[in-house]
Amino acid sequence: MIKYSFLLHRDDLNGFLERLGRAGMVHVETNDVEPDEETSRLLQRAESFEKVCGELKSLKSDDAAMTFEGDAATFFDAFVKTKEELAQAEASRMQLEREVEEAAPWGDFDEADLERLAATPDVRPHFYSVSAKRFDPSWATRYPLFELNRNRGNVYFVILDDCPDFELQEVKMPSRPAKTLTETLRRAEARRDECRVRLASMAAAAKTLKDERARILESVEFNLARLGSRNEAEGSLKLLTGWLPRDMKSEFERVLDDGSAVWFAKEKLDANEIPPVLLKNGRFSRLFEPLTKLYSLPRHTELDPTVFVAPFFMLFFGFCLGDGGYGLFILAVASLLKLKIASPAVRSILSLAQWLGVGTLIFGFVTATFFGISMESVKLDKMAEQALGLPDSYGMLCLALVMGFVQIIVGMCLRVSVSVRRRGWKYALAELAWIVIILGGVALVALPSSLHAFVLPPLGAAVLVAFFYNMPGKNPIINFGSGLWTTYNVVSGLLGDLLSYIRLFALGMTGGVLGGVFNTLALDAGGGVGIPVASQLVTILILLFGHGLNFMLGVLGALIHPMRLIFVEFYKNTGFEGGGLPFKAFGKTNGN
Repeated sequence: MIKYSFLLHRDDLNGFLERLGRAGMVHVETNDVEPDEETSRLLQRAESFEKVCGELKSLKSDDAAMTFEGDAATFFDAFVKTKEELAQAEASRMQLEREVEEAAPWGDFDEADLERLAATPDVRPHFYSVSAKRFDPSWATRYPLFELNRNRGNVYFVILDDCPDFELQEVKMPSRPAKTLTETLRRAEARRDECRVRLASMAAAAKTLKDERARILESVEFNLARLGSRNEAEGSLKLLTGWLPRDMKSEFERVLDDGSAVWFAKEKLDANEIPPVLLKNGRFSRLFEPLTKLYSLPRHTELDPTVFVAPFFMLFFGFCLGDGGYGLFILAVASLLKLKIASPAVRSILSLAQWLGVGTLIFGFVTATFFGISMESVKLDKMAEQALGLPDSYGMLCLALVMGFVQIIVGMCLRVSVSVRRRGWKYALAELAWIVIILGGVALVALPSSLHAFVLPPLGAAVLVAFFYNMPGKNPIINFGSGLWTTYNVVSGLLGDLLSYIRLFALGMTGGVLGGVFNTLALDAGGGVGIPVASQLVTILILLFGHGLNFMLGVLGALIHPMRLIFVEFYKNTGFEGGGLPFKAFGKTNGN
């Protein structure tokens, strides 16, 4: 990144920002800018629009969508109003349902009769409900009692006078009969359904809000850039700071030469500054950038780990899932969906899924496992075990450890590269020496003794550097003590990190075993039915359920555990710190 400072007359500021926005190349510095009242209002508006866009996205669009007339603000207000109407209709419907349930046992009475009773002098109606078993017919002779209805074993009646000696607790009489309430309930349901239809119709016009939200965010960005400019020469001049990718330097300076007078200069990066980061990867590695961003963007002094994360994650995913049939299924489904979906973001995810399917296919060929069916005669891991004289299943275990070892060494090499960039070779020699020591130790174990003479000289030199030059500028005793402590950390850390990669072997083996178990269960259960069509049906249902469950659990583990290995073991050995700020080209607001 190149840091630019722009100095221009205050009257030219708005026009210059418009030019920067059209160019879409510069990340304008707006850190610690306090939004003014207008910008805060726009941010709240954009947030409201985003919320409504999310709600519209969840609605099923009506095929006969409404053609909306008016601007986005009118559309937004119409949506909010319809939502409120829907909430009121739903609340009314629920209340009426409760009232209908309460009124139904009292029968089809007349509201006018209740009003006349209430208005009649010297008549004080009291309403009661009691089970038929407890109802005493003699009450009708002792009190002015009139039975209203019998429902579900209960008797509902009224006594038209005060009767202090009456033994039952008075209950509340519904104000309206169930018939009237039911009709009102139907109208409330009709209002609710009509609101739902209107909302579904609005879903098709959601782009109106998305476009307006994008425009609002552009205005917010413009305001923040304007507020972020510093006053110079008593406010007559404005100073802006921005960041530009190095490969755009020539093109951008041509843009500057075409407009109003502006003085610009490239500034030296301050040691405490953190410039924005723009990831630039190839076609394959770019698919895995969401994984890098999920943890953190690298700082400007670090290497982008995505290019190294990509192949390891693909292979680790394949190792954990480990079934060629599952890999072929992922590859086929992702490929078919790519033929039908035009969204670039979704197509990128599907391309990633295709590569993960390829990784699974690779390990499916190694283990010769296809939908839980193990073809022992062509299993590459078994052939390797026989050739090396290893016990059963040790081949995949060793492969998991070898892959982990390779990733750890790659991580340590990246740490050396970052140390060289930050402080120079002198401070990276000790880290490089430990790589040589580890590889030299492996070589002494793996190579025949006749080749040890080629390994020992560089190994000895690396030991000297690791123990006596790990802290340049310090005396040899301090270096030696630091070397001993580093030895303990490297040995214990390397052992612990390597053991973490056993999870690849465990997950891959578990998925294969479960797939085989479901195959056996399906065949045995289907064969036990004894009826030709029913047997095949039972077998197919168990296979679909079993492999569906095994596939979902396998994919979940194949996503989580490789990420854990990368974010913990790999990043630790690279010395990855992260904390980089994303590069945001001024004028290219993402309104989605």
